[in-house]
Amino acid sequence: MSDIDIPQVQTPRVSPEVRVPVRAWIVLAMLVAAYSFSWVDRSLLIILIDPLSKELHVTNTQIGLLTGFGSSLLYSLAGFPIARLADKGSRRAIITAAVGAWSLLTAASGFAGSFLTLALSRCGIAISSAGCSPAAYSLISDYFPQKRRGTAIAIYSLGISIGMWAGLTFGGILEDKFGWRYAFMMLGFPGVLLATLFFLIVKEPQRGLYDQHVEGSDRQYSLKEAAAHIFSHPSFLLIAIGFALVGAANSTFENWIPTYMIRVNHMSSSEVGSISGLFQGVTGFVGTLLFGLLADKLGNRDKRWYIWLAVLGFVFSGAGAVIFFKLTGVAMYVCYFVVEFSQSAIYAPIFTASQALLPPRLRALGMATVLFLLNVIGMGAGPSLAGWFSDCFAERGFSDGLAPAIALMQVSGLVGIIFLLGASRSLHNRKS
Repeated sequence: MSDIDIPQVQTPRVSPEVRVPVRAWIVLAMLVAAYSFSWVDRSLLIILIDPLSKELHVTNTQIGLLTGFGSSLLYSLAGFPIARLADKGSRRAIITAAVGAWSLLTAASGFAGSFLTLALSRCGIAISSAGCSPAAYSLISDYFPQKRRGTAIAIYSLGISIGMWAGLTFGGILEDKFGWRYAFMMLGFPGVLLATLFFLIVKEPQRGLYDQHVEGSDRQYSLKEAAAHIFSHPSFLLIAIGFALVGAANSTFENWIPTYMIRVNHMSSSEVGSISGLFQGVTGFVGTLLFGLLADKLGNRDKRWYIWLAVLGFVFSGAGAVIFFKLTGVAMYVCYFVVEFSQSAIYAPIFTASQALLPPRLRALGMATVLFLLNVIGMGAGPSLAGWFSDCFAERGFSDGLAPAIALMQVSGLVGIIFLLGASRSLHNRKS
């Protein structure tokens, strides 16, 4: 099987041109809120690295494990059984439990007295966070027809930008005023209220409502059949691997740049949090929505645009991440802005292409597979390797090892776009 068609939505009972009901947009708003809180909890640790590491006496390598490989591995492994439940059971209940659990554990991080206790709470956050996205992508595919899914997934992906902005901005402000412990507690507890509202407002939709023409749309798959189906798609696997490698380069820059600016530019947590939060929030919000809409528009003409947009996004972000360390003043901030904006072109188009390759009752498990690679290789190995590289560079005489470590990790993204371009070649060039 060398060529894979992205399924086209043409169902006799539900027209793809039908107006999306108001309830679908309400559910999408709730999913965005849940996803935002997930990223608040993740980005909060990033802005608190410096004060936290000083008090608990932890190294860059240990912090890299907390923000990278360790938590990402748990997140990814937990995603498979949770996604399997989402394909068979209530996605609403899964997301509700996940939001409540990670919010309580975020608040509990403020009571950490050592690296071990902090690591245990972060591990719990990683496992519970795995319940959000696979179930959410599955819900979106049942609430929105395919021609609107790129836009819907782009809107859902805004949760990254909103969460990063809120976590970095308010985390920095709260740390300056009250300390890092109170920052964890004050930004953790509101998620419990959101979990309650989510359970009361969101309802389970009909499975495969907009995909009844797709082969196997109503079929239940055994675990063996599910794995065989997913791994029989060369395009899907190339996308997943390429996405993960690009993610390693991107997450390294995002995770370590705030710490670099605090240590090298001698800025306060609130200053860096405000700048990083603004750039990652605004560029991500505008860029993700813009590129999601653009991907749907261009993708209706040629499905390969879902891949090409992501490739173009990394070309600019990877180059900017290397140039960043050669700049000062206004030019440095402009470069920071360009990197963040370019990264926003990657996620929604890739997730949309991945979802379209799978039948309804395999979408949560399929996304768990994509997220497994993205988180283990991308969010996990990327920042962790950068932390280790930075310690190695510092031991060999570099005044600060973060700059060469972050620049070196951009090589991962170059390899990733080779896989993505390979995936684009195996997609049929056809109109919706």
